[in-house]
Amino acid sequence: MSTILDGKRVAAALQAELKARVDALYLDYVFPVLATIRVGEDSAAISYETGMLKAAKATGVRVRRYILPADVTQADVAQLIREINDDKLLSGLLLLRPLPAHMDEEALTSLISPRKDVDCANLKALPWFVPCTAEACMELLRRYDLPVEGRRAVVLGRSRTAGLPAAKLLLEANATVTVCHSRTGDLAAVAREGDILLAALGRRGMIQADFVKPGAVVLDVGIHRSPDTGRLCGDVDFDTVFPVAGALTPVPGGVGAVTSTILMRHVIDEAERSAR
Repeated sequence: MSTILDGKRVAAALQAELKARVDALYLDYVFPVLATIRVGEDSAAISYETGMLKAAKATGVRVRRYILPADVTQADVAQLIREINDDKLLSGLLLLRPLPAHMDEEALTSLISPRKDVDCANLKALPWFVPCTAEACMELLRRYDLPVEGRRAVVLGRSRTAGLPAAKLLLEANATVTVCHSRTGDLAAVAREGDILLAALGRRGMIQADFVKPGAVVLDVGIHRSPDTGRLCGDVDFDTVFPVAGALTPVPGGVGAVTSTILMRHVIDEAERSAR
């Protein structure tokens, strides 16, 4: 029987700690402010924005929202990014994705100042920030006192926002890490080697019980909407994996619940750095 890794509980504890840091900054007249840009009405972008706003309210981080029509030009969005980069009152910038099809996402994210790229949308931000999803996975392991050092970790997926940065953080925590992808031979057999299994392949319900070593810690990064029920679900088939895993994150309420709060931590980190 698995332990459910409750992301909402972890997020609430972290938010309380961050609120104390923000209160201290307020005493010095330093106000962490996150600028957000949303283009159009994409449901995934709105869903992430909603969670982000809740985390901002809980931590005391202020948010300046820019909501642009879906037919806005790329040049106009680029100009807005440059203006936010130059605004010293703003501690971070979040460009909500996905963007409309006519926009070059990589070109726009590359314009974000690394010091304000709190979502680590571009690799230039890595000296200052780690992608929020990867950091959220490590936060869950830490808050539940789940050991990483000396463990075998298998990361399913090699995206630059989840799989690869999570693998790097696990390595830095002294795990032995294997990174897999959709073309890895006998993927289930490799996955079963993991004391820690991080699922970030982006395929709904792909991870079944035969992927999981009995007693393993399973972190589900995926987020999808079931075409049958309309409910959110992950890369892991929760019902089949639950009896096998030692600990498991649900979807929703797992890794994603922590991710928005990690974003706030990045905003606060930059506000504190700028105030020194």
